[in-house]
Amino acid sequence: MALNIKDPELLSQIEHLARVRRVKKMDVIRDALNGAMEKENSKKSVRELLAPVLDKAARLGTTTSTMTWEEHKRASDEEWGEE
Repeated sequence: MALNIKDPELLSQIEHLARVRRVKKMDVIRDALNGAMEKENSKKSVRELLAPVLDKAARLGTTTSTMTWEEHKRASDEEWGEE
């Protein structure tokens, strides 16, 4: 299937690279797509990116405070002198 590239600037870039590299236009496009696919496939998922943070949060555990929000607010205000 033939590609019909209507963007003159893009076509000019493809032709320039093909001339400089002494390859066919299709090879320039193929190389660009292969590079983009490699970059996309090497990206980490959100789960992989968050794993260290989630592990640290799990190690820290949950709070065991029995204070209500109002009690926390009152204690904080007292600490900061905003009674």
